Amino acid sequence: MWNALAASLPDPVSFSRVYTLSNDICAMQIVPSGDGAMLSPVSRLPTGARIEACGAGFDEKTVKVCYEGQFYFVFLQDLEPLKKAAASAM
Repeated sequence: MWNALAASLPDPVSFSRVYTLSNDICAMQIVPSGDGAMLSPVSRLPTGARIEACGAGFDEKTVKVCYEGQFYFVFLQDLEPLKKAAASAM
């Protein structure tokens, strides 16, 4: 189910977790508009990008992240391999 509040841009931004992407992932940019925010077409965040989780996604399968000062929704399943790698390194 769509969570309209998730599309709002955080102010101030608080980051809960940082990831460095080991491969490109799909992302939907959150673009400010006169009525709050809208989503851009699907794009890609590049391998090596440092992204910071900063909020809930628009549903239970997504999370809001920040990359180079812009906000995006990404799929949690794309971050799972990174979580598993970080856990095994401990």
